[in-house]
Amino acid sequence: MCNNYNEIGRRIALLRKEKGYTQEKISVMLNVTPQAISKWEQGNALPDTLLLPLLAKLLTVSIDYLLTGESSAAKVGPYDGEYQKDEYYWGMQPSELAKQIVEFLQDDANNKRLLDIGSGEGRDAIYFARAGFQVDALEVSTPGIEKIKQYSQLAGYPVNILHTNMIGYELPDSYDVIYSHGSLQFLPLEQRQKHFEKYKQQTKVGGLNGHLIFVEKPFIKTAPDWEKNEFFYQSGDLTRYYYDWEILRCEEMIIECNSAGIPHRHAVNRIIARKIGV
Repeated sequence: MCNNYNEIGRRIALLRKEKGYTQEKISVMLNVTPQAISKWEQGNALPDTLLLPLLAKLLTVSIDYLLTGESSAAKVGPYDGEYQKDEYYWGMQPSELAKQIVEFLQDDANNKRLLDIGSGEGRDAIYFARAGFQVDALEVSTPGIEKIKQYSQLAGYPVNILHTNMIGYELPDSYDVIYSHGSLQFLPLEQRQKHFEKYKQQTKVGGLNGHLIFVEKPFIKTAPDWEKNEFFYQSGDLTRYYYDWEILRCEEMIIECNSAGIPHRHAVNRIIARKIGV
């Protein structure tokens, strides 16, 4: 068989083992035989085209990465240059919002599942793991992923890394907490409603969503490191998205920031909301 078949097979086997799946378990999930999985991994056959999206989702990689070993998502991380440096761009202390999430759950965090969307270098993901959460850290940046791994090993608290783009990512599992801190401005305007609905749907009853977003204000200049694919929110957007949940905390404030080495200000809105069963 051609080298591409062998390379793809080795990649599938490696990713499967990293996720802790057996060939039998993957075969059940994909509704194929274990023998079919074995053929793929040995380079004797390729998965059917119709199976690729589901297989990629199960292995939490893109189809591009599955077939080529390269991820288009890994090439678009906006902070790749900063994350490649030895120091931690966002620091290693948890955010105030992360602390508030832990305070609300108090001693009830153990073994609860938490998704950190746009985990950056892992400062909040590691904090949540330390508090007892089972953390999925979703991050698009390859250098960011390496920093998360480094910090996780240093701190001694494991996290599960999802190396993918938040845009269009389908959440295969439900969570007790879905969290983001300064990352959802990368969601295209026309996709925001769909993503927030997805976050709400994939949150367990009684679970929390916590987000910090950047709000547009005419009296605050745009930050020097603001990217072309970042889009401001408007005051009140978060409460509208969570109008049917219990709002535990919602506040808007002006914060000082020194990212890019240039002092500036942001208007931010942060929310913590609880899903109530009906």
